[in-house]
Amino acid sequence: MTVREELERREDRDLAPYAVRSFRSRGRDHPVEPDGLRTEFQRDRDRIIHCKAFRRLEYKTQVFVIHEGDHYRTRLTHSLEVAQIGTTIARALGLNADLVEAIALGHDLGHTPFGHSGEEALDELVPGGFRHYEHSVRVVEELEEAYLHQGHRGLNLTWEVREGILKHAIWKHRLDPAKFKQLEPERLPTLEGQVINVADPVAFISHDLDDGLRAGILEERDFKSLRIYKALRRKGSGPFRRKVIPFLVHDVIAHTRMRIDKLGIRAPQDARELPELTVCFSPRVQRMFTELHEFLFQRFYYNYRVLRMRQRGIETVRLLWRAFTRDPRLLPPDTARLIREKVAALPADLPLEEREGREERIVQEVVRDYIAGMTDRFAFRTAAELAPPGALPQG
Repeated sequence: MTVREELERREDRDLAPYAVRSFRSRGRDHPVEPDGLRTEFQRDRDRIIHCKAFRRLEYKTQVFVIHEGDHYRTRLTHSLEVAQIGTTIARALGLNADLVEAIALGHDLGHTPFGHSGEEALDELVPGGFRHYEHSVRVVEELEEAYLHQGHRGLNLTWEVREGILKHAIWKHRLDPAKFKQLEPERLPTLEGQVINVADPVAFISHDLDDGLRAGILEERDFKSLRIYKALRRKGSGPFRRKVIPFLVHDVIAHTRMRIDKLGIRAPQDARELPELTVCFSPRVQRMFTELHEFLFQRFYYNYRVLRMRQRGIETVRLLWRAFTRDPRLLPPDTARLIREKVAALPADLPLEEREGREERIVQEVVRDYIAGMTDRFAFRTAAELAPPGALPQG
């Protein structure tokens, strides 16, 4: 018996009946030989960790632009914190922690430079809009090139990991049913995918709070009127910020256990067929979370220092988009070659007007992918090479 087979036996023995088993995965688009040491979801986790898009997350903004300080969160540390929180919840619920970890590490691979500021700028510019969760799927299905030697693009991840990546933000964003139909956008994700819908906001609400305090934008006394602060002050001494994650995680686990039992969930497919998420906060704690989230928007995300960084990121993305879509010759040779190859693949008998429209869309799609893949510092450096002096706002 191989190590993988032993791990699969443990999964079948130890996981709850509603957990996804790796050996029952829907599989990959391109079949591969089973690994002797790792389950399919462990293999996906490793493919994500070793890809270029994952390494670039180290230099992509969470809230503070990377050069603002060495101790603020980046998109990489955020992903690691989501994985830590998610696997804790998964193990407590008897879910597949390997699947949760792979989704968590891959959920933001398609995020733009400058965090949500960059995403909003591209969403404004790209025809049809831009959403990082959709682009994360493009990264793992099309844009990564580690397996070109095997004759395909992307990371060739399992269906369950790709589904979880696409649906990691349905707690606040409805999916377009016309996009990524292979991942069933109108259905809820597995319970493992639903865990990321909680672990992601738990991670950002707690680490943004911590970063705001570290930056001196927030002070602990600012939170005293909030219900979550009052609840946590009753739980002994120690900094408020250190109690937020345990409080939220304990609530999610307790409330979700109750819901699983009440809803009669007995198999992985049961949770996907329900009209709402099973993994969630209790109503009381959801109100606390919402109040804290709104507080951070008003007192932290809309602080003038954060807004200045946000505006600088937005203007940088706008400048890059204008420059490259107006003159694709400014793109690096490998990226410009993609445009030529896609244009050359168009049918030769297309009417002129339709051909021009398709060529324009090809340019926009390649530029979208190029900008979205940039790190903060690379975007700043590239924009500085293209902008006239004084065209970009300073920090």
